[in-house]
Amino acid sequence: MATIAVSSAVCAVFVIMFLYCYFKSRGNYDEYMEYVDKEEYGLKDFIPLGLCLSETGGANRWMPMQLKMALSQHDNQVYQRLLELRGPRDVEFYSYIHKGYRLAAGILCSAGASLMGMIMVVQGDASTGLMFTGAAAAAFLGLPFLVDESLKEEVTKRRRSIQMEFPEFVSKLTLLVGAGMTISRAWEKIINENRREHVLYDEMRYALMEIRAGKPEAVAYEEFARRCRVKEVTKFVSVVVMNLRRGGSEVLPVLREQGSECWEMRKSAAKQMGEEAGTKIMIPLMIMFLGIVLIVSTPAVLSMTSGM
Repeated sequence: MATIAVSSAVCAVFVIMFLYCYFKSRGNYDEYMEYVDKEEYGLKDFIPLGLCLSETGGANRWMPMQLKMALSQHDNQVYQRLLELRGPRDVEFYSYIHKGYRLAAGILCSAGASLMGMIMVVQGDASTGLMFTGAAAAAFLGLPFLVDESLKEEVTKRRRSIQMEFPEFVSKLTLLVGAGMTISRAWEKIINENRREHVLYDEMRYALMEIRAGKPEAVAYEEFARRCRVKEVTKFVSVVVMNLRRGGSEVLPVLREQGSECWEMRKSAAKQMGEEAGTKIMIPLMIMFLGIVLIVSTPAVLSMTSGM
């Protein structure tokens, strides 16, 4: 009876929370959902539930001060990752959407797991039912943080994509500057000739738009480096800005040196990607190996048990 009571209470809490947020959020967030891509946010239809729960609040009043500080620090880290991924123009919108998405994932999984747990307990499988009930509570508390951790992988992929493309850009810029173009004209020419979608050229186009809007060229380049957050890009921009401010004529040999360093960076990034791919391949290989061991050993074990 105690098992049924615990499982029913947990299920009631999560299901009521789900239904409350569902009905309260209906039609209230449609203007936000219009700009959310379902391919990017698989739980798009449930994001309003998370937004509703985040705006309900109430739990913060009962939290210890140390826990509040830790959560505030975590939220700041998430915001910085979103700032890098989405840029300063869209970070506030996507920060709001991400908050709803992470809570929606927790609500959805916890409601489903707690409901499954209660069904198992009622059917007489108390141990499995309690396992699902515990999983429901763990999902509600932990799943939002797992969603936050997925942003770290996206940031890593973004930086690596820039690292792989940046040496080619530096090589083109060096050739154009060596042919007599200014850095700004070479920058614009490279952008115009590269129409394909890539995070590096998107950031370059944004910097060019800022320059055309009246922002000082050096400031636009420095902000470009801050948005990329790649060491080699920052070093390259410092050389360009120094050339703009001093009007030095030695920029070409420095650009060539930068190009050599960037190609070494690309080789290192490619090597790291290969090592990570090799590590990921080991997991299915281990699963296949265990399957082969079971297939080979099962007849021998069965013959031994039948002989006994």
